[in-house]
This record gives sequence, structure tokens and C-alpha cells, in this order.
Amino acid sequence: MPLSQIGSYSHTYIKITYRCQRIKCGLTSTQISMLWSYSPITYQNPML
Repeated sequence: MPLSQIGSYSHTYIKITYRCQRIKCGLTSTQISMLWSYSPITYQNPML
């Protein structure tokens, strides 16, 4: 695997991880419960 490919992969991974952490930290339990009550029943978020 080329070095540039590894670099871009790790950069993407860091970006995704940072975004997920920010969303988790930013959402309060109230917002999450509101989100779940408004979302369709069939919708399931594996991240939560």
C-alpha cells in the first residue's frame, strides 16, 4: 500500500472519529430522546 494512500486513510479516519465524538458530546440526552421520538420506528442508528 502506498504511503499517500495510508496518509489519506488515516486523515479520513481521524475526521470521522472527531465528528462522531463531537456529535456525541454535543447532544444532550433530551435532544437524543427528542431525535428518537421524531425519527421513524424503522430507523435505527448503530452509532448510539
